[in-house]
Amino acid sequence: MRTVADLMITNLITLRENDSLAKAKALMQEKNIRNIPIVNDEGECVGMLTQREYLRHAFHLVSQFGTQQISKKEQQTPIANAMNKDILTVSPDTDLDMAAEFFIENKYGCLPVTQDNKLVGIITPVDFVKLAHKMLTESK
Repeated sequence: MRTVADLMITNLITLRENDSLAKAKALMQEKNIRNIPIVNDEGECVGMLTQREYLRHAFHLVSQFGTQQISKKEQQTPIANAMNKDILTVSPDTDLDMAAEFFIENKYGCLPVTQDNKLVGIITPVDFVKLAHKMLTESK
């Protein structure tokens, strides 16, 4: 039986609640990622900033302050104002079938993987696509 631990990404890019939206935007662009787990000082996952949530908040800032002020406002706005705090997590020993069903039933782009409340990895639908591709090429 394969588990989330077999597929999860462990080389994590994380930010803190007090980091700015500008920092998150730069990191998403530089690393070409759409999901950033937000951790506290103990390494616990306290939220997730997705590209969609970032954009929603950026549009809100533009509507309030205009496009001239967006860079300044993103520098001043902590991630805590835009991140999703109501997140689901899985453990490394969760069956891959269960994680796959979660992605099929929900429109999440990422699932944080935690052990003893500490963030140890993330798993995304792309990881399943990579696994399927590997299995297909190995069977040829």
